[in-house]
Amino acid sequence: MTDKVSGKRRRTFMKTVAGSSLALLAGCGGGGGSSDDGSLTYVYPGYFSEDASDLVPMFEKQSDSISVESQQTPSDASSTREYYVNQFISGASSFDVGNMDVIWPAEFAGNGWAAEVSDPEGHTDNMLPTPVDSVTVDGTMYGMPIHTDANALYYRTDLLEDAGYDSPPETYMELVNMAQDIKQQSDQDLNGYIWQGGSNEGLTIMWLNWLWGMGGSIRQDGNLVVNSEEGIAALQHAVDLIHEYNVTPESIPASSTDQNRQTFQQGNTIFMRNWPYAVALMNEDGSAVKDKFEVAPMPKAEGHPDANNSCLGGWNLFINANANKPEAAQQFANYMASMEAQKNMALEHSRLPVRKELYSDEYYEQAPHLETFANIVDQTSARPATPNYSTFSEIVYTNCNAALVQDKSPEQALNDAQEEIDSEVNNA
Repeated sequence: MTDKVSGKRRRTFMKTVAGSSLALLAGCGGGGGSSDDGSLTYVYPGYFSEDASDLVPMFEKQSDSISVESQQTPSDASSTREYYVNQFISGASSFDVGNMDVIWPAEFAGNGWAAEVSDPEGHTDNMLPTPVDSVTVDGTMYGMPIHTDANALYYRTDLLEDAGYDSPPETYMELVNMAQDIKQQSDQDLNGYIWQGGSNEGLTIMWLNWLWGMGGSIRQDGNLVVNSEEGIAALQHAVDLIHEYNVTPESIPASSTDQNRQTFQQGNTIFMRNWPYAVALMNEDGSAVKDKFEVAPMPKAEGHPDANNSCLGGWNLFINANANKPEAAQQFANYMASMEAQKNMALEHSRLPVRKELYSDEYYEQAPHLETFANIVDQTSARPATPNYSTFSEIVYTNCNAALVQDKSPEQALNDAQEEIDSEVNNA
């Protein structure tokens, strides 16, 4: 069990529940709270707000007797996890069910924070195996998969076409050269390539994208190793995108995933790395890029055309071990795995469903992104499965961010990270 938080990385875990942890939340629905009969409290990150606005009423309609009070955390996973950890440490039961990132099940189960989830209706029999495996710890399910994820390259079809390009870049330097050329040809002030560079989980994923695309790995002899030749080269490439090639704006080290989406959607960006959810939002009426973008696999380093360098993502529902309404929470989890809920997420919100039935020609015609991302999912790698993953990631993104703002060289940043990882993760 890994219920301790190491001294160096304790950060803000012990904030009081009445203070900053509750300040993370914004109430989004009425139900009367989890202490009332027939109601439960559901917490989800901001990225899921559009989905929840559909799914919560759909569940309430079919359940008849259960109402849901929805509460929203910020969009980024790190802030959502911080809220949960504050709740768990205090033993609070202020929520019953919540969204759980694909990297958290081992930690949440190992610490006794997540309750066992059952599947009496056999929904998982019809799911992709990887999402189910991600919530299964020592043979027990501690979450219900609701959508999977794979990050990809978004690009402006109109800008590429105007500049004489008929396909997106396939390698790192093709992207750099193409972005520089399009920027030079355009009379607009364009961003070349935006990606998540803020000091949070998204930057760890970006670094892994580049590392994997160079043929690198972070597993060596059972340990996590970040300061390999490929690891340093990956971070150097990120720094060069900003400070050498001038295709990534200097504001990127303070950016988040949805900030990137909003920037791209304003119409002044050529390339962006993002997740499937952005498709539906950017194709809404009023979007400056509606019908002007497409999605492609992540570029890879020269000489590594078969690298699996998209990051496998996804989210699950988990039941708080201290839930006031565990049975209602279980019903909600089962509903989110149903075809009705899965179709809504896939067709209305461009999520990648976990149910296999939705990956078929019938649904590809309704939502072409499903077919596009089905191919990208085949080019994914998973983040390391360890109960100490959050500690590992914080060490990585903190040091990588220092390199992006040139407080450290890439080599020094990853050497410093490795020293902490050896102390707090490999030898924990």
